Amino acid sequence: MPNNPKKWIAALLGFFALPIAFMYVGRLRLAGIYLLAALVISVAVIFYLHGTDTHLVISALALQITAAVHAFRLADRYPDDKPRPAYSRWYGLIGASAVLVAVAVGIRAFAIEPFRIPSGSMLPTLPLKSHILVGKWGYGHYSAYGFTLLKAPISAPLERGDILVFSYPDDPSAIFAKRLIGLPGDNIVYREKQLSINGHPVPRRSEGQYLDRMSPRVMERYAESLSGTDYSTLIDPDAPASIQYTRPFPFHEKCVSYADGVSCEVPPGHYFMMGDNRDNSVDSRIRGFIPASNIVGKVVRIIP
Repeated sequence: MPNNPKKWIAALLGFFALPIAFMYVGRLRLAGIYLLAALVISVAVIFYLHGTDTHLVISALALQITAAVHAFRLADRYPDDKPRPAYSRWYGLIGASAVLVAVAVGIRAFAIEPFRIPSGSMLPTLPLKSHILVGKWGYGHYSAYGFTLLKAPISAPLERGDILVFSYPDDPSAIFAKRLIGLPGDNIVYREKQLSINGHPVPRRSEGQYLDRMSPRVMERYAESLSGTDYSTLIDPDAPASIQYTRPFPFHEKCVSYADGVSCEVPPGHYFMMGDNRDNSVDSRIRGFIPASNIVGKVVRIIP
């Protein structure tokens, strides 16, 4: 009795699990081709077309429909006298699915993971709703899809000026991206909207004005440099220099608030983060220091 692949199963797998569908109909090479096509389309939309969620949804839907129709036709034409290979049987498909899931989770947990910027606290460096790719190897916080797989000490170098992705101790489920300003032992002073590190003001030069289209507000744009990293910051001339509110945080006694700013001594094993949009960023000035164990990784690519 023939054990041909069922057409409706092939179509469903083609829509929801591209490579698995073509393994099911005995076409291993096509499974690889469709998997590669899905990766190429995703990369092209994000990197070269600066795709929005709409672009991604339309592209993915078109590929899914094509795969579903193709897999349906291959199942319909499957010869009755052709034995199905082992990889097309249920145990082969489960094994292949497990491998694909393990690879996807491993890449996101240990190598690189995409994130989306939900706020304007890092303007003008990170545009609102832009995508970032975060390198994770060496930063010790290996997690994916909300699950932590492994925690280890940080082995990658951290330098002032890096953009890091991390979570605050009081809200570990939320992920933020800010610029690393202070290393353990540093004395950070931010007064009259001027940043100083270990008693040395960070040089800055005016880059003119910047229109925040979300506000809309006109702000002053300045160029700064830390450890060889050049970047721009925004200063709202109408915002007060004082820190308007703070939250209770560990080692709060190492910070002193003034009428025109704040100064902090970074404790061992912790880091001081600030947003480039200086007057519109909830960062270490307000929520405190970031433990090394809360650092997820370093931003390696910005996709506007």
